[in-house]
Amino acid sequence: MVANLKIIKIDLKAGVVTLRVDDETDLWHLQNVIERHDKVCSVTIRNVFIQRDGRKVKIGRKPMRLTIQVERVEQHKHANILRITGKIVKGPEDVKIGSFHTIEVKPGNVLTIMKEWKKYQIERLRKAEKKFPPVLLVVVDHNEATLAIVKNSKVEVVSEVINPYSLHEEKQEEFYKKVATEIVKHSSNTKGIVLAGPGNVKKNVFNVIKEKYPEITKKIILEYSSSATKAGINELLKRGVLFKIVKESRIQEETKMIKDFFERLAKNDDLVTYGLDAVKEAVKLGAVDTILVSDVMMKNSEIEALCSEVEQFGGNVEVISTTHEMGERFNRIGGIGAFLRFKIK
Repeated sequence: MVANLKIIKIDLKAGVVTLRVDDETDLWHLQNVIERHDKVCSVTIRNVFIQRDGRKVKIGRKPMRLTIQVERVEQHKHANILRITGKIVKGPEDVKIGSFHTIEVKPGNVLTIMKEWKKYQIERLRKAEKKFPPVLLVVVDHNEATLAIVKNSKVEVVSEVINPYSLHEEKQEEFYKKVATEIVKHSSNTKGIVLAGPGNVKKNVFNVIKEKYPEITKKIILEYSSSATKAGINELLKRGVLFKIVKESRIQEETKMIKDFFERLAKNDDLVTYGLDAVKEAVKLGAVDTILVSDVMMKNSEIEALCSEVEQFGGNVEVISTTHEMGERFNRIGGIGAFLRFKIK
């Protein structure tokens, strides 16, 4: 099932946000929100030691509530875990303050983040809290296909297609067309489409869609599943394909934004600018509508201050990932640019 990040408590004056994590997508958002020197509080598991014969002996592990000052944040590549490492600043009496600990955040966990929040970070959490956009999951093999819509916390099978030509190789194309038609029929209001299966049938269906409905292929991600039944749908959900849809969607948004930025630069459009000095001047004049900053440059305190100033003027902050081609290209020209409200030259 799919749920949404839930903000339980928010007190921006005190710099405190408490939230519940529900899926891998939430961990991805948190990795981009939690920064070095932030404080994070959660129930966590820690080794327990006693002194025995002058030696420190581990006697087990127990849950306890700890607050750490963050040093490092990283998402585990092969599991739905976000590891937050830092020095303990608050905990039970038997825990040494100043010692290091790693809080492992998983779906279902509740944590409190204490920091000087930036507007764009709160906006990111607000967006993550909204209802998850519908996604169409399709699993197909030589015998059948199952289509399901995932919306919020509900998975609904909307179509099941049996292949009447499974024993007739020369008629397989008819089955591919039938599955493609069903995909198109149910794809209109979806954020993305995952087309999966155990063999090459998914690619054959994809090729039919590419030929007849090329626009829809932009929404499709090809994946593996071992089954073309509801079990295959559940397999995709457990493997975190919805996280890929959200991430791909964000990459598409960023790519479109940076492409527009470069096209306007090429035309010498006076309503875009780039480079630290030029952007600083535009911010000073209150001319920045949207500031674009690469995730690499966002670690610079001077850049962070600029972003805060833009927000004070009612502007927007867009952090651009360098994990995709357009993001890397943007970072190569300095990693900072802006769309302007008015010309300043």
